[in-house]
Amino acid sequence: MKNGTARVIGLLAALLLPVAGIVAQAGSKPAPASSTLQRQLHHTRAELQRQRAQTDQLRMRVNDLEQRSAANRAQLEQRDREIESLRRKLATMPASQGSAPAPAGSR
Repeated sequence: MKNGTARVIGLLAALLLPVAGIVAQAGSKPAPASSTLQRQLHHTRAELQRQRAQTDQLRMRVNDLEQRSAANRAQLEQRDREIESLRRKLATMPASQGSAPAPAGSR
């Protein structure tokens, strides 16, 4: 055989031998290693599900905080506009109207 043909046969054997072993075990009781792998798989899936739930909760929390932040920012901008408006009004008032009377007894 040529080198390339031998390589192809070797690759096919490497692929088919594990499949043949799986087919042979299909009717028999699972091997202890298979049972261990099944437990590990179950544990990994449960952990993945837990992490996805945690990620979803964190995303919801981030969305909530972003909404609150936007609302707070809008309130601050509104207050800034009100303060600026009051400052403009105060600047246009005559000096006698702009000063507050002294409290009684402050002499």
